[in-house]
Amino acid sequence: MVGTPRAVGREGEDAVRRLIVLVAVVGCAQVGAPPGGPEDRNAPVLLKVAPDTNAVNVRPKNVELQFDEVINERPSRGGGEISGLFLVSPRRGRVDVRWKRSRIEIRPRRGWLPNITYTITQLPGLADLRGNADSLEHRYVFSTGAAPPPALIRGEVFDWVAARHAPRAFVEAIRLPDSLTYSAIADSLGRFVIRHLQPGQYLLRAFADANNNRTLDRRELFDSATITLTDTASRQMLAYVHDSVGPGITEVAQRDSLMLRVSFDRPLRPGVPVAASQFSLKAADSTVVPIASVMLGRAFEQAEADSAKARAARDSVERARVADSVRRANPQREQPPRPPAPATPPRRPAGTPRDTTPPPKPTGPLPETYAVIRLPRPLTVATSYRLRADSLQSLMGIARSSERVFTTPRTPPRPDSLPARPDTANPSAPPARRPPPKND
Repeated sequence: MVGTPRAVGREGEDAVRRLIVLVAVVGCAQVGAPPGGPEDRNAPVLLKVAPDTNAVNVRPKNVELQFDEVINERPSRGGGEISGLFLVSPRRGRVDVRWKRSRIEIRPRRGWLPNITYTITQLPGLADLRGNADSLEHRYVFSTGAAPPPALIRGEVFDWVAARHAPRAFVEAIRLPDSLTYSAIADSLGRFVIRHLQPGQYLLRAFADANNNRTLDRRELFDSATITLTDTASRQMLAYVHDSVGPGITEVAQRDSLMLRVSFDRPLRPGVPVAASQFSLKAADSTVVPIASVMLGRAFEQAEADSAKARAARDSVERARVADSVRRANPQREQPPRPPAPATPPRRPAGTPRDTTPPPKPTGPLPETYAVIRLPRPLTVATSYRLRADSLQSLMGIARSSERVFTTPRTPPRPDSLPARPDTANPSAPPARRPPPKND
């Protein structure tokens, strides 16, 4: 019996569907190279920049960077917009950075100024669509006038209180009085150079840009100075939090039975002496406890280091004296074997010299964050005391008085030692003599 035309049509459609599914399954099961050639693992490569770097007497509408592939609109580091990867110096107002697939256009909203040398810094993090990012920093320089001026400002940025360099600090040289702002980002050691400046007066400002927004925010470390530039200027920037409140006592810890460590919530202004008369100590019944001396933290640490060196020298002399006496008493005694010579480190390959340049350090006095109070007699155990500090000055010269109540521990420390520290209560005491070894 011959089926109806409608039934035959349905059977044909079902057969076609089964054939399509079979072809798809067989195609997925085949093993082969993925389409598009080998995997791309290279960062975007710049093909052309217009105007060309080091060009002079040009007035472009935009600076255009042409790359060999499509650029990701998001940087690979820290998120944010692609505009955060480009720093235009100098600038006046906002700068527009436009993404055009494999091309980037840069233009100040108020246009390029005449007779100015511009530096565009491309920071690390420019990536392609696969996430391959450029880890290098690039600079493109051109001038809307004649040859670039040679004047520059160089220096280092430090976290002043911590006495260490401030890596990747943001530095600005603001020309006075028109506020044309030149800028640069310090390297990993806090070093910076701002080039192609015209002679004149500048407000130099450096701050630790914690959130990378290139804006000085509240509670960020910063320093500023006014510089009259003729050719080359060098400046250390000592950044710190500019606070309108003076320093106060935040903690009192008993280092030993005759010593208190007093910590402050804000650093003290260096170069301003602190006398013992600025501190007063009272028991709970208002009895005055005498204070022998007050020493600021860095002076105390230096005294400890000098004392440790003196003790080490005395110990070395004593060990040499004991060893000499043993040799004299036992001339035939076998000498101990000499320690093996240290292995020679492998040589570095040619062309890769080791960087032995020490990291920069701030010059001059450093802020103090604590003081050490010495007492003529031990404090009573498990007893409350009140310590007062009068007229301590902050880094901005703001004075403040404060008090702190503390309780001594139940187990008093030894009067001649510090916890996990060498003896500093009596640094001039001679070391204990060790008995000479017995003769064989």
